[in-house]
Amino acid sequence: MTNLNKLYTLYDVCLQKEQEVLKDLLTNHLPKEYTLKVIKKLAGNNIRTDSQTVRNTKAGIGKNIIVFNAIIEVAKTYKDASNKLKSNLQN
Repeated sequence: MTNLNKLYTLYDVCLQKEQEVLKDLLTNHLPKEYTLKVIKKLAGNNIRTDSQTVRNTKAGIGKNIIVFNAIIEVAKTYKDASNKLKSNLQN
């Protein structure tokens, strides 16, 4: 479970627009298998982590800006793919 208010505080997300974007990415666009995708993304940059660290970072239990950024990047990738699919279906 993601505690958005805790994440807003931990990562200094103050603006309402930023909070809405973060909430949308984490609740609507993060795939179920996000932990493995984040681990692979970080491994590509020679950063080792485990699924528990990724889940704890997303939940706001621990603060790790590098892992959190990777989570957001994975969610953004899926959001872009979703938007492209919607666009293709409308054409």
